[in-house]
Amino acid sequence: MEQKELMQRIRNGEDAAFAELINPLIEKSYRTSFSIVRSKEQAEEVVQNAMIEAYRNIMSGKEIIYFSTWFYKLVTHRSIDILRKNGRMKETVIELDYIKDKREVLETVIKEETDHEIRQGIHSLKNSDYRNVLLLYYYQELSIQEVSDLLGLKVSTVKSHLHRARNALKERLSENQILGVSTQ
Repeated sequence: MEQKELMQRIRNGEDAAFAELINPLIEKSYRTSFSIVRSKEQAEEVVQNAMIEAYRNIMSGKEIIYFSTWFYKLVTHRSIDILRKNGRMKETVIELDYIKDKREVLETVIKEETDHEIRQGIHSLKNSDYRNVLLLYYYQELSIQEVSDLLGLKVSTVKSHLHRARNALKERLSENQILGVSTQ
């Protein structure tokens, strides 16, 4: 069913319509928020608050043309607000699942350590726009257009930020001699 029709049903008092509208968006919203705030609890809180805010906006009659895009943008902005409020991000603990084969353990540890170092490199970038663009593009696998819509930036600006962010990350990783990155 079209999102506009669902929003009208919500305004008419049909609670099930809100669940029908929001449920397909929750998982991706959570992943988006988590990639920014890096805290399970804060990501859950962001998504819950965004759902409440979305419901209130629908009930107040706000004109929302593309609800899913609007909602993802809301989640992204509220996640960034949390970061600004907290000042900086805290480390999260990586939980390893039980793995039987020793080789798989080693490969998993190396992969997770590499991913951790790359994320650390991303989060150590001074420019928050660069961090957000990298996280949304690579970790949330959003297109450049989707990143542009979520952050309210021009497509050309997102491309520019991606280019500069990759170079800054490469420089940061090579400074720390992470992953054998070469600047030559």
